[in-house]
Amino acid sequence: MKRLLIIAATGLLFNCGQKKEETASPPISYETTTFRLESEGGCKSDTAVCATYEMSYPVFNGLDSIVADSITTRINALVSVGNPEVKGQSLELIGKAFINDFTEFNKETPELGMGWFYEGAVNVETLTDSLLSLSLKEDYFTGGAHGGHSTFFININPNTGEAFTLQNYLMPDQEESVRRIGERIFRREHELADTASLIENMFEFPNDRFELNKNYGFTKDGILFYYNSYEIAAYAMGPSEVLIPYDSLKR
Repeated sequence: MKRLLIIAATGLLFNCGQKKEETASPPISYETTTFRLESEGGCKSDTAVCATYEMSYPVFNGLDSIVADSITTRINALVSVGNPEVKGQSLELIGKAFINDFTEFNKETPELGMGWFYEGAVNVETLTDSLLSLSLKEDYFTGGAHGGHSTFFININPNTGEAFTLQNYLMPDQEESVRRIGERIFRREHELADTASLIENMFEFPNDRFELNKNYGFTKDGILFYYNSYEIAAYAMGPSEVLIPYDSLKR
């Protein structure tokens, strides 16, 4: 499906060092495409012991080729399923390595009869004249007691391909106030009193002090900080989200 996005502010206001000359920018469009690989023999039935690697992601038109390459590189760096040998390589090589690892695993332990899968989806969260925010949601299983589920964000300047960080959005010296807002939201979501120890409630923060992490995206509703499973708590606790609405940030 092809989508056309006119770069415009969507409720997000960004700091500007100086007034820029107004120039007409070409509209940015993208088509969502899917890359899929299956192990030999395919996965033609629910009972087949096989492996699949599938990724859906946007392919952009209207972006500078360097910026488009930067997006691809950042996506590929996240979808290697923990394999250091292919991290950052092409999606095709990453998928083939996943299938090959399954094939070798299945040869060594055929009695387990376990299939593998990886499903990832990259979505456009926000697009303005200075920010492209993407989310990657992935589910996978490679044997063991349970599968994995993760969410990661990629934030870049669509004009330059450089990373767009929280510091690009916030006013100077605003980070501590944002941290406090995030802590109030976190405690409310987990029904924790203001003075309750985080460590005693099974959340692992250094020095028992809440901190915002580096995994955040700019969504239509606010800045979403996402803590994946194992990051601050045991797997059984699941992931945690802190959504800070834009209107709570004084600018």
